Amino acid sequence: MYLLALVTLTAGICFGNWGAHNLDSGQAGQLSVVLDSFVNQVGTVAVDRSQVVKSTITNNLFFIGLIYFLGLTVIGTPAILALLFARGFSLGFTVGFLTKERAGEGVVIALTSVLPQNILLMPAVFMAGVAALSFSWLLIRRFLNSRNPVLPGLIGYHLLILVVCCIAAAAGLVEAFITPDLIKAAVNILIK
Repeated sequence: MYLLALVTLTAGICFGNWGAHNLDSGQAGQLSVVLDSFVNQVGTVAVDRSQVVKSTITNNLFFIGLIYFLGLTVIGTPAILALLFARGFSLGFTVGFLTKERAGEGVVIALTSVLPQNILLMPAVFMAGVAALSFSWLLIRRFLNSRNPVLPGLIGYHLLILVVCCIAAAAGLVEAFITPDLIKAAVNILIK
């Protein structure tokens, strides 16, 4: 399950990076305009940290909750893999686009805007995916052999998901309280 989740997540990152480098010129131009606008305004934008905390934690917990509920079903395995791939794709696309459009500056912007919260969030998503795949597989084995116990696996699954939710919430706090200041500092250094 670890290998399956890791390969799926890595494939998503690789395809996202590939997608960012193979955008047609019109789409790349539109995204580049948005990026330039963001870079030019980031120093003057006031961040409503309470709103950012609320939205990031809600989004992170919703994503983990979706993986959790899919893990409770026998047929959730393909959807769990699709969610892991999609999360990897979005991360790979973001980093790939930033580094393609801005070269060295893009690497700095990617490190300050994407890395801090994802240091916590990506392992949490990975752990949730592995746990959901494992529990789904346990349900399939239980379906084939009714003597397989489910309760110990269910308790362990719930406990692990609670830990993952705490890590995902911490990633939301990092995104609200640390990432904006890192982005501002990085952009101010790059503009000078």
